[in-house]
Amino acid sequence: MTTTQDPLGASAEPNGAKPTRGDRKAGRILPTTPLRERSLGELVATLSRDLALLVHQEIELVKTDLKTTALKIAVGAAGFVVALIALLFAVPVLSIAAALGIHALGISLGFSFLIVGGGYVLLALIAASVGIMQLRKAKPPTRAVGSMKADLQAIARKPTPAPPAATSS
Repeated sequence: MTTTQDPLGASAEPNGAKPTRGDRKAGRILPTTPLRERSLGELVATLSRDLALLVHQEIELVKTDLKTTALKIAVGAAGFVVALIALLFAVPVLSIAAALGIHALGISLGFSFLIVGGGYVLLALIAASVGIMQLRKAKPPTRAVGSMKADLQAIARKPTPAPPAATSS
């Protein structure tokens, strides 16, 4: 059974009868039925269907955003890898050039390489101490954890527990 469209956009039944705004077709409410003419069950069914569709579309949007972001991160990471490989090849060449330059100043070749190596050790010690200081400053993400706990309590409709009262002795 097929329906046709009349020039005004209303569908015509094969027998020529046109449905009115509140008609139900095959036990199903038409989307054009005004809200005040729908039953509570129909409204709840429409709401749950629309909510499920919205959640599904939001999930698809997040997936698309994550794929785009992941691609950008992958390209950026590949750029860093190439830069690190180039730096890995450049450091020995520059180290040898620095040692030979120091040797040209009149210092023996062995001591020239020792000076360059000592410079790298000094650089490594400075970087390690900066890293240790930053790790000591790092704290767990209390703000995010607290926010997540508050969200879970709101979803469960549990009141926020009162902080323990300070007792003075």
